Amino acid sequence: MTNNMNMLNDKELEKVAGGTLTQDEALSKALEHAQLKKDQLDFVKKVEMDYEHGRKVYEIEFYQGGFEYEFNIDAENGSVLKYKKDWD
Repeated sequence: MTNNMNMLNDKELEKVAGGTLTQDEALSKALEHAQLKKDQLDFVKKVEMDYEHGRKVYEIEFYQGGFEYEFNIDAENGSVLKYKKDWD
């Protein structure tokens, strides 16, 4: 018996799975939105993947100059879904 399974190449697999940003790419999107550079930050508290309403989302928190920044970044297209800046 032969197995005629068709294998997907990398390009086809990307279309099926959907591209996902890395943690660094997601942080870069948040920094761009906040108009900051990584070397300006006091520290990064969190960059982690989660699921919200069936989509992959990066939850990001960082501190700079007494302010706390919180972001939710769409892990597939890099759009800012949520943004909050508070005096800490």
